[in-house]
Amino acid sequence: MPTIEMFFLLLFIGAATGSATSVIKIAPSLIAIPALYFFLPVFNLSFQDLMLPTIATCIAAFIPTHLYAWITSMKKAEVDSQHLINFAPGIAMGGVIGAQLLSLSSLLVFKIAFSLISLITVLNIVFRPQLRSINTVKIGKLAHLPIGLFVGVLSLLSGNCGRVLASLLCSLKKVDQKQHQGTSDGFVVFASIAALVGFIYPAQTFDHMNMAGFAGAVHLPSMMILSFSHFFFYWLSRNLGNDLDKSVLSISFVVFITCSLIRIWIT
Repeated sequence: MPTIEMFFLLLFIGAATGSATSVIKIAPSLIAIPALYFFLPVFNLSFQDLMLPTIATCIAAFIPTHLYAWITSMKKAEVDSQHLINFAPGIAMGGVIGAQLLSLSSLLVFKIAFSLISLITVLNIVFRPQLRSINTVKIGKLAHLPIGLFVGVLSLLSGNCGRVLASLLCSLKKVDQKQHQGTSDGFVVFASIAALVGFIYPAQTFDHMNMAGFAGAVHLPSMMILSFSHFFFYWLSRNLGNDLDKSVLSISFVVFITCSLIRIWIT
């Protein structure tokens, strides 16, 4: 079981990711993973040694909230089903492959992929109005599977649930604004659940460091704490926040992710 200090750390991370995700619709792992990168050394734990279980536990912990958000959107008919059908199979396959590749990857590969996804997220926040003005990008049927695979693999290699690239894909395909979020949530659910399969049966085992409670690469006690906290604060913050709140939170997130990238690359 996690120590009391680790319990509160996971609780606070869940609170931060749940609130931020609910208000400005960002990928929670972009907050959770840098936070754990910063604080694991305080507990005499190395992120490099625990990279796979850290990422696997975070992605597994956020699945219930993603599923809740997607089902809510489905009930409101705010999901582009055709768009989901076109790309979800490839994204799911990419999720499994990405999770397997992550177990074989080095910290350097993760840093590069995480930095790329973070940069795309920042650009998406800063240039969101310009993205909406871009003409629809035509994608042929034969390209659906390769694009889905690319989204799933790159997302998992970066420790991401797929929200960043899925949201970008919806923007390029001009998915209706009312259906944009629900469709992205659907992609995230497929990618996350598929990735969970890959994490339960990783391509390469890792040193458990004499810790109990693992299912494959997922640390179940930590996952449950993080999952509960994240879902509770997501639910608590739903439908809250005016435009000013969202702008301030978006700027704060951009500053946080910038500082995180600096810290990740200089240590």
